[in-house]
Amino acid sequence: MSSWNADPHAKQVSLHQRTEVILQKLKQFSLEAKAVLTLAAFALEYGDFWQLARQYGRCDKLTKSVAILKRVSIFIKRKASVVELNNLIMETYHVIGYIVKLEDLLHNNNPNDVPTLTTAGRKIPTAVYWTIFTIVACTDEINRITNDRDEPDNLPKLSGEKINELVMELKEQYDRCVKEKAEAAKYLWIFKELVICDNITKVISTLILYNDTEQPVISCDSNNTKIDGDTFINEVRGKYVLFYISSLENVSKEELLLLANLYKKIDEEYKCKIVWIPFEGDWTTEAEKKKLQFKKWSEQMPWYAVQYFSSPSYMYLKKEWKVRGNSTAVLINPQGKVENTNALTLIKEFGIYFFAFLDIKVPTMLKPVVDHITKDNDQLLNSMENQGYTFFIGGNEKTTTDLSRKITKAKFAIDKELKIQIELASVRKESETSKTFWFGMENLFFSLAHSSNEYEYKQVTKEVHKLLSYKDDIDGWIMLTKGWTVVTCGQANTIVTTLEKFSVWKQHIIGKEWGDAFTKYHDSLITGKQGLSCITFQIAGNAPMHLDCPVCDDPMETKLVKYNCCHPRLQNATN
Repeated sequence: MSSWNADPHAKQVSLHQRTEVILQKLKQFSLEAKAVLTLAAFALEYGDFWQLARQYGRCDKLTKSVAILKRVSIFIKRKASVVELNNLIMETYHVIGYIVKLEDLLHNNNPNDVPTLTTAGRKIPTAVYWTIFTIVACTDEINRITNDRDEPDNLPKLSGEKINELVMELKEQYDRCVKEKAEAAKYLWIFKELVICDNITKVISTLILYNDTEQPVISCDSNNTKIDGDTFINEVRGKYVLFYISSLENVSKEELLLLANLYKKIDEEYKCKIVWIPFEGDWTTEAEKKKLQFKKWSEQMPWYAVQYFSSPSYMYLKKEWKVRGNSTAVLINPQGKVENTNALTLIKEFGIYFFAFLDIKVPTMLKPVVDHITKDNDQLLNSMENQGYTFFIGGNEKTTTDLSRKITKAKFAIDKELKIQIELASVRKESETSKTFWFGMENLFFSLAHSSNEYEYKQVTKEVHKLLSYKDDIDGWIMLTKGWTVVTCGQANTIVTTLEKFSVWKQHIIGKEWGDAFTKYHDSLITGKQGLSCITFQIAGNAPMHLDCPVCDDPMETKLVKYNCCHPRLQNATN
């Protein structure tokens, strides 16, 4: 840097050219190192000069003589210029400080967790350039101030403006990065807590009440009655919670009316509470407007509403529950596990029937699934109520007709030998009966999947899983039930074959309970070399992350992920 000052032609070279030369000399160093080294060179060159200026007038003769040789006396006389120069150097120092801090954040954090780092990283090369440019300009200004000649101020106004602008920009971005980093750490804590969560109260305390900036305001009815966190936790303890999530701008009156009509019944009969969470990541921008919007909508809700939802919790909803701008509902069971992240769509389609699958018990598990089939068939209903056996037959009209005929013929030997009556019921494809049946089966599966790990639950869950994989089998499917629970199910050909081989497995029957013997023989068919076929499983909504094969118990391979969008936001905007 001193070589530039010693050169009488240096001033003929522009500041930009001199800046480029320094950058070229330091090309092997990192960006922040370029800025730091340039400032260090400036400090090394002019540090003693600045020290002499501070001590001038109260120093010994030797120090004063050195100060005079370095023209400190002239420098001091121009106080206004000195103050301006000093301020600019300090601002440049602050810019370098933020550059170093941001580079440290870039090296030690994932931009996915701290999104502002990407923007800040793009700003650093420009900041480094203007830092070095300003330091070069400051060396010229020192030479001017210490010159006996009365020369005009050469300190570029642009440099000062640029440095001030950079300080503000980098400070804002650094502060935002620090905030995002803290929020990412809190999000990770929330994620870990909810992974090991075993109670709905833990979900509430972690997701809603954990807010170290502004405590959430919780109202519990349409009168906006406020309750504290402890009361809130006690009121949802041991119950299902349906989180209704929407932005303040995107609340549907139709959805509110639907949920309001259901709320009393689901609260009393199904022990399910509704909690509205406004999907707002920032409650500070347009705070008064958002406060009024919250008040307006919560006055139409006879359930809980949460104001001031924290940013880390907001991040959790986006990442883990895939919540976006559209309204949605997520159902959590009393054990704190997610049962359905697509609940709102299903409630719109099936109403109160959706809640019939809460707290499923194995002895009555099929009751909500086949209620629409049994309600108009007294004989079938009576048989199921009295623990009778029933074959449910599925497929297109021709398939179900053919299978009904085959089963009627094949089961004759059982009816005769055991002196019992086995019932038949059809679930014809493309019918409303079929649609309701499969909706029920899917909800039953999710409910069972999140239930107890007891052997009884695991076995019936396997059978329901197996049946769902046969849903679109072109040859049809058959489910054997005893009362309101599943005994076994399979592709039509293996079930019919098992019936036809009654003489082979009847020796294993104990009393009139032939279901176990039937199942064992049927299992031998589907697990033998001739019966092995791939099990596929496709289901709408929130499939569990991990599934074991219901036939061989090996982990199932994910082969296809299907995404679907019907543009609800755009449709709502045009209505």
